[in-house]
Amino acid sequence: MSPVAIERIPTFVEGLDPRMGGGIPKGSVILIEGSAGCMKSSLSYNILFQNALHHSRNGLYLTIEQPRKDIEDQMAALGMDKAVDKALDSRLTVIDLGELRAFLSEAQESELDVDWFRSVLNQVNSFRRDHPLDLFVLDSLNGLLALCARENPRLEIFHFIKELKSYPMTSILISEVAPGTAWSGGPQGFLADGIIHLEAKRVEDILRLQLGVVKMRKTAHEKQYFPFLVRKGGFEIVGK
Repeated sequence: MSPVAIERIPTFVEGLDPRMGGGIPKGSVILIEGSAGCMKSSLSYNILFQNALHHSRNGLYLTIEQPRKDIEDQMAALGMDKAVDKALDSRLTVIDLGELRAFLSEAQESELDVDWFRSVLNQVNSFRRDHPLDLFVLDSLNGLLALCARENPRLEIFHFIKELKSYPMTSILISEVAPGTAWSGGPQGFLADGIIHLEAKRVEDILRLQLGVVKMRKTAHEKQYFPFLVRKGGFEIVGK
């Protein structure tokens, strides 16, 4: 009996998808991790943008720290401008959780009293009630943890990822880790179905980006790091 084919979400990183069975298994929760400045947000947005443009998949990008306009302007400068196709306005949505935080400040409620993990899930579910949702990006897990004043954030992460896995969509959680760290090592690393790690290496006076797939369940993938190139309108890994 031949194995059942797994539907996959392409990353649209040239050279990467063929090295991991065609892309991310549909319905997974994956981490895109790396130190500051390694293009984690850009790679994550690229997955939403290209899938919306080429496969008509609906995506939601939830930003916690950066304003929505800054995200959209930054991505447009990299060649991911929603103006290229009018349909992208309905297929790719950016929500700024900072607007909710500002509302709480005006209401004179303490952010520390808010269950932010539940607030994010409520935002996702509210969106899902009105729109089909194929892809979700949280930018970032670190920002969400910074808002959380709970005594046991590890338990919060456990329930958060478990609930995301129950939704009929593919989720990408952006996570910042210290330079030289291959993955966060927290509960998110064990619970996530996949980890894509970005890192910057100094070669003489040049910072060179590298990408490695640390793990990807249901996938035979190469376990090495590849040079990661950023081009206007796309990304590429270079085989060794």
